[in-house]
Amino acid sequence: MRSSAAQCRSGAPTPITMLSLRDLGAAIVTAAGCGAWWGVGKFSAWLSASTPASLAGVTLARWQWVNVAAFAVNVVSVAIPGRIDDEMATQMKKEAKIRKSPRSVASGVPKDSIYRSLVTPAGWAFLIWPVIYLAESVFTAAQASSSLDKISAAAYASAAPWWTLSCTLQALWCVAFRDWAKAPGHFWISGSLLVAESVSLGRAVAAMDAAKVAFPSAAYLCGRLPLALHHGWITAAAVVNVNSWIAVSENYPSRMSNAEFQARSAFISHAAAAFVGARVSWSSRDPTFAAVIAWALYAIAADGGWRKRNIVERFGEKPLRDIADNALFYARAMATLCVILAAKPTVDPYLPDAMALFNR
Repeated sequence: MRSSAAQCRSGAPTPITMLSLRDLGAAIVTAAGCGAWWGVGKFSAWLSASTPASLAGVTLARWQWVNVAAFAVNVVSVAIPGRIDDEMATQMKKEAKIRKSPRSVASGVPKDSIYRSLVTPAGWAFLIWPVIYLAESVFTAAQASSSLDKISAAAYASAAPWWTLSCTLQALWCVAFRDWAKAPGHFWISGSLLVAESVSLGRAVAAMDAAKVAFPSAAYLCGRLPLALHHGWITAAAVVNVNSWIAVSENYPSRMSNAEFQARSAFISHAAAAFVGARVSWSSRDPTFAAVIAWALYAIAADGGWRKRNIVERFGEKPLRDIADNALFYARAMATLCVILAAKPTVDPYLPDAMALFNR
């Protein structure tokens, strides 16, 4: 009682107050994400209005201005420091300085982090982010052009609501992936936002496809390709984030340990990522999504949890090697699919003649 009274007199927050603030933050972020998703239909109708708008002497369609604003919000949100991955990067830099290793990459998940799971990729996997943001900068500039042809304009306009939604969800993820929400009771929010963002980016890519954007048109290279890159990586990031939540969670089947639950989740995650990668790329006949999934799976296999002494002691060397080999198997399968899809346009014209010879 004395300590509680002292806390009240000093103005220090009590555990109940802190718990309430964290729950309130979680409720606000969750409501914002659900509201953004619910409102995308009405927003789409407003966005499709053809009335041009002028700003600083530049006249563009409403959806063009909104796309520029959405990307700006995305970039600013990502640039604000203090996220959990920023803390990890700082720790990685300290570890690299201690080891005096010039080859160390100051990204990824530190070996003793509570967020390290059996689906954690090697640090070099995150080098894909500059590529994605460079590509999406091109996307934003291209869609804002005043000289778009009808097909390109229709493609960008139809993708705009889902692109805006994905940028909104990315900004909310930047809010949720922070110290206030790292407890198991709130850590699921960041993973859920990434899953929702993956679906939203998939819808944006599908909208580009519906507009008959074909390779190697400018609309494909400047429009569909950047979105497909981001779609693939966010899907992989969602899988990683969900497994990180499992690593810190205390909610798992009573008949198995947390280590066993993590191991099973890793095997399922590899297969699920590969299945989604194969389905998306095969249905669109575009290897981009599968290529990014292959990149992520190669990084997961390369991370090699079995090389980290504290992880080996917990899980055992053989199970960790089996998990890494499983990720490598699916990575190679995705790479093979990419080669097939890349070669398909060249091979397709000859298939009828080949089949005719086969049927004789």
